[in-house]
Amino acid sequence: MSDKYTILIVEDDPGFSSYLKRLLRRKDLNLVTANSGRLAIQCLNENTVDLVLQDIGLPDIDGYQVMDHIRRKFPETIVIVMTGEVSVESAVKALRKGAYDYLRKPFESTELLNTVNNALDRLRLKQQHKEAEQKLRDSEEKYHQLFESESDAIMVIDAETLCFDEANKAAQVLYGYSREEFLNLALEDISAEKDKTRMVVAKVRKGSQGSRIVPCRYFRKKDDTTFPGELSVATFTSGGRKKIIGAVRDITEAKQLEHQLLIKNKMNSLGRVAAGIAHEIRNPLTGINTYLYTIEDLCESDRPDPQDMEVIRQILTQIQVASNKIESVIKRVMDFSKPGAPKMVRTNINESLEEAIMLSSVTMRKSGIKFEKSLAPNLPQCYADPHLIEQVVLNLITNAARAMEKSTNGNKRVEIKSSAENNTLRIQVADAGPGVPIELREKIFDPFFTTKEDGSGIGLNIAQRIVADHNGSISLGSSRWGGAEFKIELPIERRIDAR
Repeated sequence: MSDKYTILIVEDDPGFSSYLKRLLRRKDLNLVTANSGRLAIQCLNENTVDLVLQDIGLPDIDGYQVMDHIRRKFPETIVIVMTGEVSVESAVKALRKGAYDYLRKPFESTELLNTVNNALDRLRLKQQHKEAEQKLRDSEEKYHQLFESESDAIMVIDAETLCFDEANKAAQVLYGYSREEFLNLALEDISAEKDKTRMVVAKVRKGSQGSRIVPCRYFRKKDDTTFPGELSVATFTSGGRKKIIGAVRDITEAKQLEHQLLIKNKMNSLGRVAAGIAHEIRNPLTGINTYLYTIEDLCESDRPDPQDMEVIRQILTQIQVASNKIESVIKRVMDFSKPGAPKMVRTNINESLEEAIMLSSVTMRKSGIKFEKSLAPNLPQCYADPHLIEQVVLNLITNAARAMEKSTNGNKRVEIKSSAENNTLRIQVADAGPGVPIELREKIFDPFFTTKEDGSGIGLNIAQRIVADHNGSISLGSSRWGGAEFKIELPIERRIDAR
């Protein structure tokens, strides 16, 4: 439809037709006249007519026949009837044939103008409605294309019933259900962790509209196999009902890669503390060899005297102590190198810190790094896995040492502190290295993020997860020397069970 509306005046009286044209002469109107019914039909067939001012009494065919043609061919065209014949029957007949309004001749100019303006307003509203519907169709089509072409599994869920309203092709392929099967399922049918799913949904229901990332969940396929997935959810309102849109990504390969990098990181860590481990084993081995040589000398006589036998017994006791020391070191190394869930026991955190310091002391000394420790005496015990806490601190110490490898100012320091406050244990590991730029601090705990060419980028992420398993937190700040300072906070009370 053009910007100008076209009005067809069907009137056989030339004077009255001219009068109507003068009343309707406006810039936004295109006026066409016809003085007979057949001419009116011809004009309708040749022009796009928006509104017809229709006289009933015409010289060739009556106006009702013109209206029949309009209703058959141009149902969107508005017809306003003008007639001097005044009867209920004629008015009803005109309205039944689709007339918008019925004007009795003679009429006031304001009456005609008001009727025409109202009709044109209706046309504008209909046009706006059509445009809005078209935009909605275009929007829906665009949404549908995006929905179907998305590589992640996308599902729309009713927030109250938790039944699926829609599932894209990626979801159908991932889970093995057809679209029709999906529409007969609820969210819990595809979850392998129903209790956790209920908790997530409860939070989503209570929360305001918006998006969030849900921690890794395990999902169940139609064939009853499960897979780890990353779930993003958002809420919105449609048709007066709250909806949840969820995007699921299969991260099986990512989890496998993470596991491989986890093993690589632990082995790298073992390599970096190898000097300390060798030092711990070498001392008791040296003692054992010395004791064995002494026993050999004492046994050279055919009949050792009672005093020699007592010395041999003491030496054997010392050998046993040294052997136990070696076994303890080997056990710690094995516990460190194999992954495992935390085993929560009442722990003196200072002991884990001392172990981490001892394991790394030789390497630190050879690198010219000075240890400073300030461990609070009489520190309250807490529920923790001492070996995992030792692993976290050892990782932070190793990172600190690497950060100061190229330092030339002679101020190579690592500070270990422990304290307790407000029912919380605090561990601080600080260094005199270059520190972490502010723009990288939010990324430093991200998996696979690293600034080192030979780094795996997973060490700090593992440390963060271990601390989280203890219901604690780890954060990064600046040390008093301008380097990095990691702060770990652990609850003293037992707030969670081990996962």
